[in-house]
Amino acid sequence: MLMKRIGVIMYQTSKSKGQELVAQRMVREFIKLGHEAYLITSIYHDDVKVLPPRSLGKGKGYVYIEDSGLGIPIIRVDSYVTRWPPRRIAFRDFIHTLERIVDEFGLNVLITHSTLWNGPEDVVKFVAWRRDIRNLGGYHDPIVFCHMSHFQEPSPKRYSLLERSFRVAWNRTTLPQIFKMTNLILVVTPFEMETKVKMGAKRSKCFLFPGGVDEENFLRHGNVDIGEFLKQLNIKKGARIVSYLGSLEERKNPMAVLKVAERLRERSDVHFVVAGRDDLSYAERVKKIVRSLPNVTYLGEIDDREKVLLIKASYLNILMSRLEALGLAQLEFMYFGVPVITSAVGGQAWLVQNRQEGIHIQGPDDIEGAANAIKELVDNPDIWGRLSVNAKEKARDLTISRLTTELDATLTEELMKESGLTKIPMDVRSTLAEPECVLRSWSSGSWAVVATNRRLFLRSGVFSRKVTEIPYANITSIEHMRRYAWKTLVLGFAFSYFLLVEPFLGPIFSRVFISKIEALIRLLLSGVALKFAPPEALQNILPLIPLLPLLVSAVVFAAQARVGFALHGQGIKPLYLPYKFHEAITFIRSIQDKQLITKERKPVIEGSCPST
Repeated sequence: MLMKRIGVIMYQTSKSKGQELVAQRMVREFIKLGHEAYLITSIYHDDVKVLPPRSLGKGKGYVYIEDSGLGIPIIRVDSYVTRWPPRRIAFRDFIHTLERIVDEFGLNVLITHSTLWNGPEDVVKFVAWRRDIRNLGGYHDPIVFCHMSHFQEPSPKRYSLLERSFRVAWNRTTLPQIFKMTNLILVVTPFEMETKVKMGAKRSKCFLFPGGVDEENFLRHGNVDIGEFLKQLNIKKGARIVSYLGSLEERKNPMAVLKVAERLRERSDVHFVVAGRDDLSYAERVKKIVRSLPNVTYLGEIDDREKVLLIKASYLNILMSRLEALGLAQLEFMYFGVPVITSAVGGQAWLVQNRQEGIHIQGPDDIEGAANAIKELVDNPDIWGRLSVNAKEKARDLTISRLTTELDATLTEELMKESGLTKIPMDVRSTLAEPECVLRSWSSGSWAVVATNRRLFLRSGVFSRKVTEIPYANITSIEHMRRYAWKTLVLGFAFSYFLLVEPFLGPIFSRVFISKIEALIRLLLSGVALKFAPPEALQNILPLIPLLPLLVSAVVFAAQARVGFALHGQGIKPLYLPYKFHEAITFIRSIQDKQLITKERKPVIEGSCPST
């Protein structure tokens, strides 16, 4: 596994919003895998400014924070709330700021989240800029770029004509640039993948990453007792809890859930619980209706412990959303075996299959269908049990740890491609802890040389290929030399000598043994001689047969005698390179000279690749 330094870029932090949670969990999981990972974000948390711009460091434009509340390292950059598009935060002077961050923290993987803000746009420009510099002979540090849109169709059901047309324009202009420059496009559902392919993305770049359940949170609070929780909610004993968990906004459509509750208010065995952030004007109307319904309890925004309690206490989860990329909360309910009743819009149709992990209703306004689905599952525990088992099985395969581990393996492959490490044999690559940049490579016959920013790899042999690596600093001298195949000449001489003294070996070895060897040798050499001499001349050639091995070895010896180089270093045997690799020798000298100059001027940042 190659150690990576990863920057996950999202426009703000949050305790409850899906896109922000996925970005934060990514950072946490990459750190668990042994990498260095940072969340690069704004000075806002849940739309509230948490840092004054003056605290970002004079001239730096960012500040590094170990956030104890979120439990991850965060780099907050100068930012502001945009007037257009609405509901977005933008980074100020981000390309310049990102250059400083990448250089200071040595980042080699950048993952951007969401759309309609300048983060992904500026990262595209930054990555294109760095790659062009590298191609022109400047920077050689590899950067892997990934983007996760959390894509939603610009639906007329949610957006005005003005905003919808702007979203379409952004998708047509900016997304194609992202598709071109990105190494991986993270999609939350196969539906999104097909949409992205139609928009011009390569299918080979798409990687399925459906948000992911934070199973650690369930393990942390797995032993909590729901009895006290139910007492606090004052819910009638034996009532089946139907939960809505999400922000109280028009897109999520919690008002429709309340209409379902009103339809079932006579069912004493069904009780609704609504939980989520309520900082919108829409939420005030929701809370007003809640107060008029005796079979509905409103919790407001809840923490991780309360969320686990609510999920464990729930019999069903309901979401009648008008627009949904995936539905992270539904995945969390499924993880605990809670079937989902859903409007099946967007990614919900893939996450919750009808009659498999839950029940689909006929869209976000199907109040009657939702009420009937609840009654069916409450009155038929066998059907509920089957859906519960299926939901749990599906969610177990979609945990954030499992998805991040799979993504990490793919990132390793992409980092190898970007750095050129695919030119080094797999068994050698697997021993590297840090990604290295392949600057040049040469090959000739059975020989190959790969030069990275740190060391040289020499490969030789046809069948049993041997790979030798040596850091540039360990090469103390380069010897110009001629290489002779003395073993070949000695072997030929020994063979000829044996044939000459063979008549005198009778007293020592068995005559049968000697005769068999003699017959075999004469057969082989006679066969060779027949190709170059007529049969009548064979009798004249046979007396010279004992000298043939010596003559053949002399020819091979002369052919293998060649000019080359020997690389010397302390504690190692000299490493030979044929003369055809004289460009590699020139390159080694240039690297050593630059490292010497750099060492004299300033320390080299670990992991950076010098220019050539």
